[in-house]
Amino acid sequence: MSYKDAASHYEKAWSYESELSAAVGYKLSFNYLKAKKYVEAIDVCHMVLNQYPDYPKIRNDVLEKAREALRP
Repeated sequence: MSYKDAASHYEKAWSYESELSAAVGYKLSFNYLKAKKYVEAIDVCHMVLNQYPDYPKIRNDVLEKAREALRP
């Protein structure tokens, strides 16, 4: 299974959870990052961090890496 396929499955899970599950949001953003969908990864990170500002790892593992990937 590729990261794009995994992201597709996590999108469905994220939707079913009404975008409230921090764990699913983390996994979705991580798979977006690995699939090189950086803007989508950043958007999901912001949604998770708005609800759970102290959620571990998402800021370092995904958000900062996605931002770095977008910089020229």
